Amino acid sequence: PITFVIRTLSTLPTKPLSAMKPGTPIAGLDFLKNVDPPVSKGRSEYPEWIADLAKPMATLAKLRKMNIQEAEGKDQMRYLKLLRRRYIKEKNSDAGMR
Repeated sequence: PITFVIRTLSTLPTKPLSAMKPGTPIAGLDFLKNVDPPVSKGRSEYPEWIADLAKPMATLAKLRKMNIQEAEGKDQMRYLKLLRRRYIKEKNSDAGMR
């Protein structure tokens, strides 16, 4: 028998994000030949929006609780994207059962 382990976001291990020390080579970006690998910079050298990339995005359940007309534009777009994705998945699963 096959068993599956389903984990929700609350049960996944969380590892706090930490910044690299300035001057640390960035793994995976050293693909160019005859060029030094890129290294990380100090936090002050990056634009402010970079910190937003580490924040978790709103879930469909959270967005449904919001008044979508009063939400910010990015939350409205995310809500529509997640609704479309869910609709497509439902249609695909219905087509597979035929």
